[in-house]
Amino acid sequence: MREMGVVISWESFRTTFHQEYTLESYYNTKEREFVNLVQGNLKVAEYARQFSSLLSYAPHVANQEWTKQSRFLRGLRPDLFQLVLAGSPSNYAEAVDRTIDI
Repeated sequence: MREMGVVISWESFRTTFHQEYTLESYYNTKEREFVNLVQGNLKVAEYARQFSSLLSYAPHVANQEWTKQSRFLRGLRPDLFQLVLAGSPSNYAEAVDRTIDI
């Protein structure tokens, strides 16, 4: 007889794995990097990539769609922030797509 396991998402596995097997100091450093991340001189695609990469270190943001979208938008350069916000993106993915399209 084969035992059936629980199916979890990759994001959930990754977050749990990081929390369990990553040194707390490393985790704290990455969380600070996420908190301090802004687009600055980065191209939009690079900012979005870094945001996505560091997001797993801030599960309180990653698990809340509105908070994730808001944090992404607030990290954009002011000119891009205004342009994207004017389009009223309804979620994080749409905000990223609209930003990249500009």
